[in-house]
Amino acid sequence: MADRLKFDPALVPCPDFSDEFYAAFRNSLIIDPNHAGITNNQEAARHLKEQWEVVNTRMREQYQAQVLADQEEADQRREEAEALQRQREAEDRERVLEQAREVEKKRIPAYSFVAGEGAHRKPLRIHPYAEKLMSARKYVPLWYFLPDAALEAEERAKEVLDTNHYQIANEGGESSNSALVLVGTHSIRASPNAIPDARLTWSQVILARGAYLKALSLGAWPSEHVKMFAEFFACMDTSEELNAKGGVRALVLYQAEMRMDWFKANERQKPYDLAVTNGAVLEDCWKTVRREEFDESLKDMCRCSRA
Repeated sequence: MADRLKFDPALVPCPDFSDEFYAAFRNSLIIDPNHAGITNNQEAARHLKEQWEVVNTRMREQYQAQVLADQEEADQRREEAEALQRQREAEDRERVLEQAREVEKKRIPAYSFVAGEGAHRKPLRIHPYAEKLMSARKYVPLWYFLPDAALEAEERAKEVLDTNHYQIANEGGESSNSALVLVGTHSIRASPNAIPDARLTWSQVILARGAYLKALSLGAWPSEHVKMFAEFFACMDTSEELNAKGGVRALVLYQAEMRMDWFKANERQKPYDLAVTNGAVLEDCWKTVRREEFDESLKDMCRCSRA
């Protein structure tokens, strides 16, 4: 490969070979037996000019080829750079589209509605922890359906939570599948103020059951199950136990025991009709009531003796 030319030969003027500076070159040609046709200075000068033009023409061709090759290389590099830029722009667009698709996947769909048709029921306000468990068809203490729980949920929603903090939470409430888990403070978690069903008053049970029955829709329970739960509470409303001393407390214990047991049985794939009164369990509840009454009477006697 010929060396690259660093200048344009077309810009180099042809020397004046008739000048005295080239006298020695002309004389060497005149006396050279290989150039018998050259006999004077004019012929020698013309011969030198012809040779120079041959060399200069060859150099011009080389330079033009060099310029063309440089241009083609520059064009190729530019095309490669443009292709790379187009590829990067296409990748950026695809990345933006993919991010948009991911956002859309997490976004709740905007379902169609009938214009002019409003809500025909009061919106269900429920503690988020209870909502999570009800949606999963798990046992939920009735406390979560009391006004105190709804108020706590509203206050919690107003908190500014630091998602980098974690705490230990009881996942599953009072069910047999409950377990301690590590969750972020921003997670839906059980309330530390929740009261077990067995410690509720009968008034609280009555107040919570309506919201509880409405919330069954979150779990999309079959209609026969919803009816069973409703009959379970209705049977206690008409129970003769309410008229007996301690009967209210016995029914509170009964509903707490039976409702939790039913969800355990359902997880074992062996549910039963909760609306059918379990006499043995009810009798155990009465024993607990009598024991509590006896313990309370002992405490009263001790207080009196100290007084």
